[in-house]
Amino acid sequence: MNTLIILLDGAADDKIPEFDGRTPLASFEKPFMDMVASNGIMGWTESRPYTHLYLLEFFTGKRLDTPRGLVEAVGLGVPVDPNQVAYRFSPAYFYESNVDWAYRVTPELSSSLQDAMVRNLDMLGDLNPRLYFYEDGRGVMTVDTEDVVPFPMPPTPPSSSKFPMHHFGDYIRKVASEMDGLSIIPWGGGSLAKLNGHAAIPEVKNMVMISKSPSALGVGGLLHVRRDVVDNMWSGFQEAFRLLQSGDVFMHVEETDDISHRRAPDEKVGMLKEVDDLLMENLDRLIGHRVAFIVDHGTSSITGQHLNMKVPFAVSEVVEPSEPTVRFCENEYNYTPLGDLAKVLLDHGTRSDSL
Repeated sequence: MNTLIILLDGAADDKIPEFDGRTPLASFEKPFMDMVASNGIMGWTESRPYTHLYLLEFFTGKRLDTPRGLVEAVGLGVPVDPNQVAYRFSPAYFYESNVDWAYRVTPELSSSLQDAMVRNLDMLGDLNPRLYFYEDGRGVMTVDTEDVVPFPMPPTPPSSSKFPMHHFGDYIRKVASEMDGLSIIPWGGGSLAKLNGHAAIPEVKNMVMISKSPSALGVGGLLHVRRDVVDNMWSGFQEAFRLLQSGDVFMHVEETDDISHRRAPDEKVGMLKEVDDLLMENLDRLIGHRVAFIVDHGTSSITGQHLNMKVPFAVSEVVEPSEPTVRFCENEYNYTPLGDLAKVLLDHGTRSDSL
């Protein structure tokens, strides 16, 4: 029996007033997810502030504090020398007194932002910066220094526009002046020189990780887990169904988190329903295998911020459809430490006596 583990990124949430005080996960029937929760084990584990921190603990059994910039550099295949620092950078709007992260940057605006960043790159001089873009104005920057600047990290907005920018300040402000306030903030800086303790637990050594996210793919790269890069959730699931016939698969659904940051609870429910519908449509390819759902953190559809909360998981062997008796959502049923969760999901799939 092979196992498909599906990470619903940021799927846990606040209780939404327009959903009668229920979370998006709890607000509607999901035949496939609810079937898994009803037929097997459902419980909760700890969330982590970012996906890569959750995945590092999930795959290694250890709580590791590896910087996001370094993880994404590995995910993008960016070369990083021991004497360099790799940052993730994200677009943000700079106003007179505050800064807002920019989550919806059009392709045209993203292209203009890239041009402005490259055009002014000589302002960083001796740092010998290199830029690696991927989408929506986001990317990775490497600089020749061992000093890491503790920039604000999304999704939490900086408390003001006057936070220390050190040697990046003139560059960030110059780009903003050319882009009507839009610039970037480098954050999550890290160096390979300080990396240690990264080894996947034996249970996941032969698993294939499917994602479009440099964050998730970077974790796989650091842990030497086989990776499969896809363009979107839909192509990812088709690849997951194919690979499941020969081994265990980890499928990362990033879209749920992206929608949450845009504070669109109806769209979040719609995306979760698409996932469930897709699984039901491919039920015949899943019967006889085990499917698990996990959630890395909450993301509020009200504020757009990440939430530190109990996050759900469920796992079961897939059998012929039956009427679900449990809804997969935030819960307080059974606690499993995050460091033990991968073993639990891969070793079990039948109903727990404690349920």
